[in-house]
Amino acid sequence: VRHLYICDFHKNFIQSVRNKRKRKTSDDGGESPDHDAEVPEVDLFQLQVNTLRRYKRHYKIQTRPGLNKAQLAETVSRHFRNIPVNEKETLTYFIYMVKSSKSRLDQKSDGIKPVE
Repeated sequence: VRHLYICDFHKNFIQSVRNKRKRKTSDDGGESPDHDAEVPEVDLFQLQVNTLRRYKRHYKIQTRPGLNKAQLAETVSRHFRNIPVNEKETLTYFIYMVKSSKSRLDQKSDGIKPVE
């Protein structure tokens, strides 16, 4: 068995997510996507307009032309909140990448196709 070190910050973060999930499951009788009150909010309004445009282009989000930064950030935020995420798979992949000291950029230089 190989034991790898997880820093205290990430260890506590993972544990708090697990505890919240347990409380949430026991409180409402099961997991329900309608009760995501504890989901952290990402402030996409802090991003530059060019970054918001690249996000919009990457995900092929349809908008009317000429949106200002606030409107674009709102549209991108709405899309971002609705992206389905497999938490277990994402955390597992994140921990693996941290422990192996790799990043997606390392994968590209190694000739490995990046995970989407």
